[in-house]
Amino acid sequence: MTAPTAPCPGGDGRGPGGRRPGGHPGSGGTGRGGDAGLGTVRARFALSELPVVIVCPERAGPACAAAGRALRAAGRGYLGGRLELRTRGPAPRTARQAAALVAAEERAAALAVASALRGGPGTARLRVRPRG
Repeated sequence: MTAPTAPCPGGDGRGPGGRRPGGHPGSGGTGRGGDAGLGTVRARFALSELPVVIVCPERAGPACAAAGRALRAAGRGYLGGRLELRTRGPAPRTARQAAALVAAEERAAALAVASALRGGPGTARLRVRPRG
């Protein structure tokens, strides 16, 4: 059973300065070619005693499931919290890049939950790396 989700209150997907994540100037990549410039994912998780995981942005269903799995694996499935994901870098252009972004969001969510459960800041930052 996965934790129920709720939409992010007031979240329109825009980051600081009113920009959409990945839409910042100069995000054309690193100049190394290939999939080298896929960007980074930052996750922040704040624990709550309510057994629901609130996700921002709303499209991050797989990351929400990863957060719920991490809570249950730690024996804390009765807890919930707020998961906030931010991506930085160019938008994925291929299915492989999109899959790499989803996988990075899942890993970052699980790491942020683990950090919060240890009493840490509840944050994680990962580079998006292509699979294969």
